[in-house]
Amino acid sequence: MPVNRNTIVRLRTIDRCLQRGRQCTLQELNDACYDALNQLGYAEELSLRTTQRDIQLLRSSELGYNAPIVVRDRKYYMYDDPGFSIRNMPLSDRDLQELSSALDIFRHYQGFRALEQQEDLIARLQESINLERNQEQIVWLDTNDRLRGLEHLSTLYDLIQARTPIVISYQSFRQRTPSDIEMSPYVLKEFNNRWFVIGHPTTGKKVLTLALDRISSVRPDTAHPYVPNTFFKAPQYIGQMVGVTREVDSEPRHVVLWVDAETLPYMITKPLHGSQKLGEKGPDGSGKLHLDVIINLELERLLLGFADHLEVLSPRDLRHRVSHHILKAATRYQQFSKAPFHKNR
Repeated sequence: MPVNRNTIVRLRTIDRCLQRGRQCTLQELNDACYDALNQLGYAEELSLRTTQRDIQLLRSSELGYNAPIVVRDRKYYMYDDPGFSIRNMPLSDRDLQELSSALDIFRHYQGFRALEQQEDLIARLQESINLERNQEQIVWLDTNDRLRGLEHLSTLYDLIQARTPIVISYQSFRQRTPSDIEMSPYVLKEFNNRWFVIGHPTTGKKVLTLALDRISSVRPDTAHPYVPNTFFKAPQYIGQMVGVTREVDSEPRHVVLWVDAETLPYMITKPLHGSQKLGEKGPDGSGKLHLDVIINLELERLLLGFADHLEVLSPRDLRHRVSHHILKAATRYQQFSKAPFHKNR
């Protein structure tokens, strides 16, 4: 039986009513549950039968409560043990397992100041759970503990929320020294284990995307006003592409891929993009995939990862670029034996 938030509220209310030897009629318990839900904004009718089912749920072992609820004089519900409360019960093995998995996921999202403040609490909870269950970590997420730039994540989040213009000290891979970039930040985006901030620069392009691992400092910009985002709608702007790079005025293009029989089932279960649709299938199990997506460097690299399992049929310019990269790589491998650097490794 699935247990939702309303059920939990009702169970805790009944428990509170019956603590310390108190006695309540079914109607009194029903009224208390209705009032508790109403205070939380859930103004719904609550039948006596629902309250009876809640009492049975508390009595049963389904949630591990086994509450000693008895009926006195065929009218009053009470705990046979006056000291009983579901709040005093230890966590079950199932509770510990679910909490441990949640903490593993929770710890993955490092960089936000609120989580940094709770790191000690999270570590102690995780250690206590593992000691009690005598179990090693099960949930492993793809992350990079040495990733730079996460220390700016909370600052940027706060400044975006406050609609504050910023000055970023930024050093691209092509620069020898950092330079200041003034911008109005709008969005934080994670892709391929890297974080990016997207916003409107004071000069230059309409929209600029900067990698957090190339940022050395962030501070409020007191010399320029904040420019509200009238350049793009974030769900469409981000949802139309793979990755983070595009021109703000660019439009998605129709991409058609042929995929071999070995890889097609994988791509069906893990689409390359949210717009992906399966087209015609061949008698050998291969098929065509259709996407409406921004063509950018990230898409090209994604396709190159399946280079020997797919073929770009259209558009022609994307097909040309992908084939150029494949031929360039093939040429480099053909010349492998002729390169002294490789020979001596």
